[in-house]
Amino acid sequence: MELEEDHFLTGFHRQVQKECEKGWHDRHIKLHTFKVDDLLLLYDSKFMKLPGKFQMHWLGQYVIKEIMDGGVVQLAKLNGEPFPGKVNRSRLKLYTGDPAPKQ
Repeated sequence: MELEEDHFLTGFHRQVQKECEKGWHDRHIKLHTFKVDDLLLLYDSKFMKLPGKFQMHWLGQYVIKEIMDGGVVQLAKLNGEPFPGKVNRSRLKLYTGDPAPKQ
């Protein structure tokens, strides 16, 4: 009887802890709202395993051409050349500087 009670309490505490962690995670999510023709920087994922203090982790300016469901974005370079493949919204951030001159 005590063993079943211990199993129940353990499961209950595990569920409470999981809900607390989910609440913390949900409170700290940053919403990214992008529009078509926004200037963006793309995170270079090759640095995920080798973080370097003085290395550039963001790849230069891109423009949004299309926004799809599920947070997927189609990008293009400033000269209009399409970016190969689609990119997840979590790998992007808005570019706030002056746009580079078009070539």
